[in-house]
Amino acid sequence: MDSAGKKIGRIDEMTFTFDGELKFSHIILAGPVWEEVLETLRLRPDRDPVFDSSAISKVDKHIHLKTTANRLSTTMDKDAIPDDEIRFSEIKKLDIIDKDDVKVGRATDVDFDVDGCASIIAGGGFIEEKLEAVGLKDDVDVIVPCDVIVSVDESIRISVSRNDLETTLDGILEEKAKEIQEARAAAKQRHDARRERVYAFWPYSSR
Repeated sequence: MDSAGKKIGRIDEMTFTFDGELKFSHIILAGPVWEEVLETLRLRPDRDPVFDSSAISKVDKHIHLKTTANRLSTTMDKDAIPDDEIRFSEIKKLDIIDKDDVKVGRATDVDFDVDGCASIIAGGGFIEEKLEAVGLKDDVDVIVPCDVIVSVDESIRISVSRNDLETTLDGILEEKAKEIQEARAAAKQRHDARRERVYAFWPYSSR
């Protein structure tokens, strides 16, 4: 929603920077489906609005902006999105590699800290196996915290080993399994499909 209260689009893409930390940078909006179809067919310019966190006044059911739609940059503007920024659609394709060059899973989503630092929600590999083993695959997102991410390029590299993650995850799931299962039962009664999120590295999660 822009500052005039007008709905101006939905989130289509996000971009991030990495300079020691993975940080949220920009949001790219998409318009109505008919506009996206025309843009795909190249029957109209792909001119999607772009803004960064400084343009956001508050977030509730909507993202509220401090400015009007016609003052936003667009994807047609030069340097609206710097070339070195990483798109969310690219992050979701990356494997997560531990400090010993072992694949521990893949990125499926991101989770934001209050300072804009982005952690990775991980799936696949032993993480998925662990959740399946305790019957929580459909109820838990496992977060690899931002402070163990050391690089984002052709893969996401982390500073801890699979064994570190596995030991930590075992402990967290053992500690929280009953709580999560009770929350799942309550959610079913409310018809609420929300998932629990747990950190995959103990030092971070116990701060």
